[in-house]
Amino acid sequence: MERPMNYKEVTAICDFDYLPDGLEAKYDRYLPDGEPYLIPRSFLNGIFDRYQTPEETRQWIEQGILTIEEDAVLFHFTKFLVEDLCSARNRCDEAHYTNMTPACMKKYGELYSFLLLLACVVPSMKMLEKRSVPLTYYEDIPHQPLKLQMEKLALQGDAKVHDFPWVMNFYTCSIFLLDRFYFIPYRFEDSFTMFRHRDTQEVLALRHPGEDFRSDGQRNGINDVYDSQGRFTSEWQENAEFIIANRINPMGFVERETTPILKKDWDTVLQKGDTLLALHIPSGPGYTPDRLRNSMAMAIGFYDRYFPELPIRGFWSSSWLYDTRLSLVLDNEKSNIVHVQRQFYNYPTDEGDGMLRYEVFGDRNADPALNTGEFPTSLQRAAAEYMRTGARFNTLSMIVLKEDISRIGSMPYITDADIELFRGTVDSHLQRSEEDGEIFA
Repeated sequence: MERPMNYKEVTAICDFDYLPDGLEAKYDRYLPDGEPYLIPRSFLNGIFDRYQTPEETRQWIEQGILTIEEDAVLFHFTKFLVEDLCSARNRCDEAHYTNMTPACMKKYGELYSFLLLLACVVPSMKMLEKRSVPLTYYEDIPHQPLKLQMEKLALQGDAKVHDFPWVMNFYTCSIFLLDRFYFIPYRFEDSFTMFRHRDTQEVLALRHPGEDFRSDGQRNGINDVYDSQGRFTSEWQENAEFIIANRINPMGFVERETTPILKKDWDTVLQKGDTLLALHIPSGPGYTPDRLRNSMAMAIGFYDRYFPELPIRGFWSSSWLYDTRLSLVLDNEKSNIVHVQRQFYNYPTDEGDGMLRYEVFGDRNADPALNTGEFPTSLQRAAAEYMRTGARFNTLSMIVLKEDISRIGSMPYITDADIELFRGTVDSHLQRSEEDGEIFA
């Protein structure tokens, strides 16, 4: 097919129930690779053999692929989507890919999202091979989600892809397990700037102006808890010589009092648009500062060698594990959760405690404060007891700059004074009596 139709004509014929925004300009630049197939049959047969796929399931998948390949318009557009998906993560593309179904596939439409992802594996591996990335880094990556998907197809006849944006990282071989943690490129877009002092090497983050915070330094309204009496708005004053703004305390909250810095003494080390590596935490043992340091050092070495065009500034991640309120209920000397979060520059987000409720109690809507039964783990018991006081947890994000990797294990950002200020500030919005609905959830 020589692409006789434009984007709107093609998508009208395919009749997708969903497509990401921003594809039209990329489609206009797309040049077909000329390959007559969507998925090489040798690769497909290898998948069938590896997972001992039943004949009925094989035929179903094969017929779904043929349905795409025999429709010239859908085949052409699907090949475009594959090309875009394979490079999206390294481009930090903001296009939100998720499950999509073209009505033109009729009874095989439910297979489309899975087949689209499966079609990404071979070209993604070829891209890594061209970069001379050793096969050991990526040969098993797609099989993380593929094993479960093939089991669902065979045992339940269920073709739906669970959490498409997440498993896309694996099918496109864009995420790498380096020692203990996964890493993938990420564009930093949060509302603060980080600076490093030229002499002392101290790092501080200054929040951008115009955002509302409660007296505890968390976003006003997080967890549907507001603080109209104690709230404050972040400020930013700047001229040729200085900046005065609200510092983000690395214990994960914004300080009410502003902090002045002289520009001649500080270098900007992180700002909007910079490239970081997003860190993801697989389950299992080894969640320690030592493994964190080793994994981050490996990641910087890996990306410097095989993706030198990416100007990696450091690392970003977001998790319930980084909520410094956990240090109020866990043993600070023994808890790896506390030990690890103390190595980060933590900062507040708009996310509440839904992630903690899900990961710790199994349900984002769980209300452990109302549970009168006995919880089996010490973490559950401690978190529930804290929530019974009316307090809430938050999801925090973190930054580690690559220059500070060697200092992980010795708290490169958090000082004793930061911890003391955190303890005097945390839950301050709850310490006043509720008056006239000024604090409410």
